[in-house]
Amino acid sequence: MPYTLFAIPLNMGTGTWIITIITGLGFLIMFSIASAGGDYQGLINTTLENDALTREKKNRKK
Repeated sequence: MPYTLFAIPLNMGTGTWIITIITGLGFLIMFSIASAGGDYQGLINTTLENDALTREKKNRKK
């Protein structure tokens, strides 16, 4: 265990550290891809438009 200082408090072995690091890197990569390809502005606009339509329908019923 080369990192016994970190492994003792968390009680993690070398294999667990490797899996944790790979999983963390995978999350960062997938989050970056999703953020780069995501259309957040379009999502916000669609949500606001749907909210306005719902409020308009609700006001007509009253």
